[in-house]
Amino acid sequence: MRYLLGLGNYAMGDDGIGLRIVESIAEQGLDDGFEAIEIANNGMQILTYFEEQTELLVVVDAVSFGGQPGDMTVFSPEDVNSHKITGGISTHEGDILKLIELGRQIEQHIPPIRIVAIEPASMKMDTDLSPELTARFDEYVKTVIKEIGVSL
Repeated sequence: MRYLLGLGNYAMGDDGIGLRIVESIAEQGLDDGFEAIEIANNGMQILTYFEEQTELLVVVDAVSFGGQPGDMTVFSPEDVNSHKITGGISTHEGDILKLIELGRQIEQHIPPIRIVAIEPASMKMDTDLSPELTARFDEYVKTVIKEIGVSL
């Protein structure tokens, strides 16, 4: 099975981009051949998809990677190292790379993973996306669909 996992928080501006993309894909019925799931802030839930039956995980989230607001990059966990400083692993840490490492440490199967990272403009309390991300929303959806391996 293939899974699209959206991370984030609807109440924190651009931090909700992953959730909104997953929601949009499900509402449009574009989730044919994969399951679209809103993980929200419970990053630890990602570990439940580290199974032999999982063919592919595509994770979409707001990530500060040094780009311009609205920039998008797609990568595999093997391509990068996490520089996020966290107080350990918790349900709200949200660092997919640390969760993958935890999965390895507890000897879980790590399926192929692609991460779609979108540079936020604002992560302040706000239920709306910034204009920068709103303007590129359709592009993000198309990229995510391409990464999961479905033709539009």
